[in-house]
Amino acid sequence: MLARRVALGLALILTAVAGRPGGAIAGAAPEAKRQAQTLAEQALVCLQRGEDATDKQQKLAAYEQGLELANRAVAIDDENADGHFAIFGNKGRILLLEGTVPNPVSLLQVNRDLNRALELNPNHADALAAKGGLYRQLPWALGGSLSVAETCLTKAIAIDPNAVSARIELAATYRDMGRPERCLPLLETAAQIAEREGKKRQLSEARDLMRQLQAP
Repeated sequence: MLARRVALGLALILTAVAGRPGGAIAGAAPEAKRQAQTLAEQALVCLQRGEDATDKQQKLAAYEQGLELANRAVAIDDENADGHFAIFGNKGRILLLEGTVPNPVSLLQVNRDLNRALELNPNHADALAAKGGLYRQLPWALGGSLSVAETCLTKAIAIDPNAVSARIELAATYRDMGRPERCLPLLETAAQIAEREGKKRQLSEARDLMRQLQAP
């Protein structure tokens, strides 16, 4: 899953209003829907490629290509949940990678696409994990909630049994709740899946959090 890294640094946008302005084709025809889904899947591949890259320029190029493909997908079919999630993911990672002060308008749009993905598909595992990460990181005064984060992340894992990042994020949620005994089993499973699937970054994250929890 891609959601945890995508969510980092975007916590303050959680209270944005869901929805997206018009302009996409309403009730796209079956062929248009297939075309949009193909573009959305390509956009998610770009997002993963950016996550796996080690060079900043390679990351940025992958995210920019992914964003362009995702925008094309929702322009064809605004009801494509993967397309909206891919906009959230790629645009969010571009904002974080560039290290600029977030533009409120851009942040509102990013969060609208995450909300739109969940509106279209309440069982979108990556979007649920991203939303859970946002709820965990957002301060309580601004709407953050560890219990809501737990609900979102637990549901994401139930939908995707091979979820890695959602398990890492859920372990961090339990740590923040003061329930460390629930963390290690999640992290051990996350590390096993990450190692099996060659997800080096997530494997490192799981092991780093395990070391932190086991430190005296």
